[in-house]
Amino acid sequence: MKNQILATHPSEWSTIEVPSSVTSNVLFFPIAHESVTAINIKESKEELVDLCEINNSRIKPLIHFFPQYQISFSEYSKVRTGVYERLIKMLEFLPDNVGIVYFEGFRPLYKQKEYFDNKFKEVLQTIKDKEQAYQETAKYVSPFIDNIPTHCTGAAIDITLFRETSGVEELLNMGKFGTIFGPNNQQHTFAAETGLTERENRLLLLEAASKADFVNYGFEWWHYSYGDKAWAYIKHLDNAIYGLAIADGKDDPISLIKKEDYIRGF
Repeated sequence: MKNQILATHPSEWSTIEVPSSVTSNVLFFPIAHESVTAINIKESKEELVDLCEINNSRIKPLIHFFPQYQISFSEYSKVRTGVYERLIKMLEFLPDNVGIVYFEGFRPLYKQKEYFDNKFKEVLQTIKDKEQAYQETAKYVSPFIDNIPTHCTGAAIDITLFRETSGVEELLNMGKFGTIFGPNNQQHTFAAETGLTERENRLLLLEAASKADFVNYGFEWWHYSYGDKAWAYIKHLDNAIYGLAIADGKDDPISLIKKEDYIRGF
């Protein structure tokens, strides 16, 4: 199953060549699929680092460009040390006047649940069967039940790119960003509903990230990770290296919620 999925070329992008070095670093099925969640974790115990405190001029938060993307929790700019090192590596594969823009890195469990709750409610508007709606929601927001969400490990970061020209900074057009703010027909990495410029810019991001050892989640063009279970799966490794980034996360009452109870509550 794995090889069959990863060998599938995104036919929607027949207008632009996508090298195998890129497609081989994209997860083309739900991130909470059992083949991913079954992977073990051998925790590296790396620290979280704060991108805001590091203040690299080529790595900027999205709120620098769009204040409406204001973050409601303070840890959004934190990532594992290994993730930060690979962001720096990414810059080597980008033009000198192009930098990285991030929305969220680490995400606490309560925030993950909030995002999942909101997306689940949205999906239930069109899919009335709760089990089917739950599975559909899990494609776009990693479930917090019977799963370790990758953002909660500090392994994932949501990114795009910006260009600086004569002192003026602007985001590169990659299409609509995000799924937590409502439906998005451009969210898939190789979405058919994208123009040539959006595809070229996404490919620039994909190639730089792949060379830096990130993997992309094919359901979200902006979602990249290193060290989590999705990364381990794509890289054919036995273990992920990042579990929950907060040591007491496993004792959080949220982690004790049962799926049947959760679904029944909606």
